[in-house]
Amino acid sequence: MDPDRHGLPNLLGRSALRALMSLAVLVTMLASLPLFGGLIHGGAWWIQAAVFTTVVGLVSAVYRWYVNDSVAVPFLQLFAVVLLYTPMYAPGTAALGVLPTLETLRRTVDLIEQGLGTISSGSPPVAPTEGLTLIVALLFVVFAMTADFLAVTARCPGMVGGLLLTLLSVPLFVDDSGLPWVPTAICAVGFLLLLALDTWVRNREWGALIPSAGGPVSRVSGVVGGTGVVAAVVVLALVPALLLPLTMSSLRTDAFHALVDDRRPGGASDTVTTTHPMVSLRRDLAATSDRTVLTYRTDDEDPEYLRTFVLDGFDGENWTMTPVRTGRDNALDDPLPRPPGREWGPNEEVVTTRITPASGTPSMDFLPLPYPALSVEVDGDWYVDPATLMVFTTDTPVEGEEFVVRSARNRPGAEALSSAGPPDGSFEGHLALPHGLDGRVGELTASLVEGAGSDYEKALTLQDFFTDGSFTYDLAPPPVPTGSDPLAHFLFDDRTGYCEQYAGAMAVMARQAGIPSRVAVGYTAGSSDGDDRWTVSARDAHAWPELYFEGSGWVRFEPTPAAPEGGQGTASRPDYSSEEDAADEETTPGPSPDPEASASPEATPSSPETDGAPAGGSEDTERDDASGASGFTPPAWLPVVGVALAVLVLLCAPMLSRALIRRSRRASVGSGEASSAHAAWREVRDTCLDLGTAWNLEESPRATARRLGASLREPSEPASAALWRLALAEETARYAPEPHTVRSSGADLDTVVTALTTAVPPGRRWRALLIPLSLLPRRRPGTEGEAAPAPL
Repeated sequence: MDPDRHGLPNLLGRSALRALMSLAVLVTMLASLPLFGGLIHGGAWWIQAAVFTTVVGLVSAVYRWYVNDSVAVPFLQLFAVVLLYTPMYAPGTAALGVLPTLETLRRTVDLIEQGLGTISSGSPPVAPTEGLTLIVALLFVVFAMTADFLAVTARCPGMVGGLLLTLLSVPLFVDDSGLPWVPTAICAVGFLLLLALDTWVRNREWGALIPSAGGPVSRVSGVVGGTGVVAAVVVLALVPALLLPLTMSSLRTDAFHALVDDRRPGGASDTVTTTHPMVSLRRDLAATSDRTVLTYRTDDEDPEYLRTFVLDGFDGENWTMTPVRTGRDNALDDPLPRPPGREWGPNEEVVTTRITPASGTPSMDFLPLPYPALSVEVDGDWYVDPATLMVFTTDTPVEGEEFVVRSARNRPGAEALSSAGPPDGSFEGHLALPHGLDGRVGELTASLVEGAGSDYEKALTLQDFFTDGSFTYDLAPPPVPTGSDPLAHFLFDDRTGYCEQYAGAMAVMARQAGIPSRVAVGYTAGSSDGDDRWTVSARDAHAWPELYFEGSGWVRFEPTPAAPEGGQGTASRPDYSSEEDAADEETTPGPSPDPEASASPEATPSSPETDGAPAGGSEDTERDDASGASGFTPPAWLPVVGVALAVLVLLCAPMLSRALIRRSRRASVGSGEASSAHAAWREVRDTCLDLGTAWNLEESPRATARRLGASLREPSEPASAALWRLALAEETARYAPEPHTVRSSGADLDTVVTALTTAVPPGRRWRALLIPLSLLPRRRPGTEGEAAPAPL
């Protein structure tokens, strides 16, 4: 007789096997953490995610070890995560140190917004902000709970592979460098271990195939054969994943950048591949003729630069561009999204520019636009990146097609820049720098900005450092010696270069000085042809740094020498970046200092001149008004009520968990199967444990029924008979050589539970309800093991 086939636990016990599966799921999820290593700076971002994932896995394993039930597992996992979350991420808002409050919820919303801002505005690897680590931790909590349910509760561990593929897709979609083979291999090995343990557990539960008779040679052959099968599976699973990026040049070349990834559900995957912006810049600047690129007409007497690309990531040698996405949410609308961080006053000056690409010029899939653009009129399907306001298409634009852009004059006042507060956490990605930068660069930056009273003064100091005459402008700088750092070589050795070197160096040093920065690529304003007409040639291709100031948004600076001879001929320093002009605030109109004008949408009524310009105050102010955070003071009793509710939930948690277990067992009773009898008998056992009634595993079910029946109050005949039927059903399910339909019913179980409850004093009944001892974390009594004394 094979006892496993009749429901008897094996040597380890079913609860122990389920606990092992929970631990295997934990190992699998921890093995998937390295997949995010290339997306986030530093080596400590994973600690929070690992802690939360470990807690989720251990809660499942411990509960399944002591309670042969799965209903309460997700509730206990969430409860443990909440208790752990508050002291880790919002310690100052917790009641009693661990219980969340309304302030905890507000703190959580702020952190998630910060993390989403880091993701949307940064390029991999991004800075490990507190909000970003929270999002990653919560992501792994959800995936760990789902994987535990699939692998242990639903017994479908193969479906965990779908979750891992989802995690694999994250770095593939957001990082054009792909996945290193080591994290991929670790993740695959973790999944294979989960599948192997599941196979072993199923063999323990149902019995493995009995091999044919043979001696040591046959056993050795079996081991060798099994090892070979495992090795073959590992090879087939890992080798294609590791070799595919090496065999497909499109997955490993740096010659072209995939700048747009289509995300439309059900749509074709359209990808714009374009030469790296810096490569286009060098090609235009190296042109021997002043080939006209475009002409435009504008009502701005001092036109802004025309920006095409924004590079927001620095890998130690080159500035790179975060891939932008298409989709319905990013479709070009009128007006465009607001530029991040800029406050709008009631007297914003709107400029209209009509741009015509020159004939023979290659089609532009990214439009050169003054920043910040408010609206763009152009034929075809175009998209806008909300973080940078770049406008692009996945189609082939018509050559020479004219388009019209309406933009705001980007002329912040020196006072506004000088008084700007620190940037919020969403811009921390624009402060990220790779490890291994030459230490002399940081020392140089610190020495230059020492004593500067504001970020604005730091920016002016850095700009003046490049334009004080110690650097030489040259379109053909000497090559960087092999093994040298290009940035350090430019700053300390030859000090020769063109706009690419100047813009990139200042942007790096601005980040070291604590100012969010990025590099813009496009064209200068070009040359005036009289009246309102301007011409832009290939020689006007340019790169410049953009620095972020709270309230003014992204503003342009010009570190490249600007002169017809020995400089970029059409480059110009903006008024606010010139110390002589900065004192004259009349020539630098900035955002309205009136807080009511910038906070109230009614303060900026729409007019023909400003239609399309964002009205109202800053995005942060509107968010505060919408959420009621400004001007709302919570009543004094609210925290007390919150703490009281949290304590009430905490006190009721054992009672609710016990009720869920009882309900689950009651629903399975009466099916006529062996599991039905086991569920009913376990409920009788746990009821006795809760009430403090003795339960002895050395007794048979019949002996237990006789003893408990004698202790029931009169009249006890119906309850004793029901208890006897449950005991016979349990014995039949355990020991019958050919189990037939067992006779246990929900009515019998209800009768027995009621009789056992009424047989004890009221105090023990209340204790059983509020503090069910059957949930205590200790070795649960079952059909195996030692006798369990009554918990009196």
